[in-house]
Amino acid sequence: MSDRMFPQEIDSETIFAVWRIDGQTQQLLENARAATVRALDEFDARAARLDKGEATVAAVLANPAERVNVLTALKQHWRDLFCQGPSSAGLQRSAQIGRRHFEVGVKPRHYLALCQLLSKIMTDALIGETKIDATFAVDAVGRVVMMDAEVVLGSYYGSLADLVSYEAQSETRSLKDRLSVLEDMAFLDPVTGLFNRRYFDRSIAVEIARASRERAPLSLLICDIDRFKEVNDTWGHAAGDKVLNDLAGVLADMGRKTDIVTRFGGEEFCLLLPNTKPEWGKLVAERVRARVEGVLIKLDNGEVLKVTVSIGIGSYRAGDTPAQLAQRADEALYRAKGQGRNCISD
Repeated sequence: MSDRMFPQEIDSETIFAVWRIDGQTQQLLENARAATVRALDEFDARAARLDKGEATVAAVLANPAERVNVLTALKQHWRDLFCQGPSSAGLQRSAQIGRRHFEVGVKPRHYLALCQLLSKIMTDALIGETKIDATFAVDAVGRVVMMDAEVVLGSYYGSLADLVSYEAQSETRSLKDRLSVLEDMAFLDPVTGLFNRRYFDRSIAVEIARASRERAPLSLLICDIDRFKEVNDTWGHAAGDKVLNDLAGVLADMGRKTDIVTRFGGEEFCLLLPNTKPEWGKLVAERVRARVEGVLIKLDNGEVLKVTVSIGIGSYRAGDTPAQLAQRADEALYRAKGQGRNCISD
């Protein structure tokens, strides 16, 4: 394995806040304890029945003895996590569990696949319960599973975005296969392949906490495609999807490794820029605006489109919440629209 094993600090309070592991979530998990225990008891059997290529028990490790040890430790860890309730100490144990797993050869994509399987098994068990609010319990369990994966994988790679980058460099599987697990776990936008609103909400909370702790600058750009409705109305939604996809590629190519590019929703994209002062945020915004203006988008019918974007810039201020920073960027976007579009505002 790489020698960069777990270089990241685990900020338990931030992780809890991001995944909303609050008193209500703890109570939901307590109410769902019986179903949770049954689901974990069924884990081995369910994993063994999966089709070839999925997260089968055999796929986890080539060495049968190590495989038994890993799965035993993993199931015990999950039992503690769900039945005793998530805790700061539990998050620290998650990192140690991950350390042991990766040291004996568990691949990160297998760990994510096992977490995905766990979510499916838990969901099936909870849906059949009549004594609990299954909808809220499923959401609570999903948050805890992803929080655990965030700790285990994030401690190793620094972030799930780095995980995707690492996998892209180290695996020979197709991009679609490499990203399928993350997509299934609701972090990716299916049209553009960018991270989605859910990932943005998680990331902005983490980056604001980091900016506050390190007294570092942070900039947020919200980009809105000008007159996007006219594209859909004139050339159809397939053309609209092509515009979204091509623009996503431009934005992703322009970002630094540390930047977080997401599709916020509809025709809006967000660029979260850590360690970026306001003046640099304006330079990046202008660079993005000019680059998009020069892109030619070729439709399947041979038509060529050009689109522009308006960009609002928000800069982190001490004490900001994620909502406050996003609101300032959004207000700046409206000013850019009011100035005639295809421009930036802060």
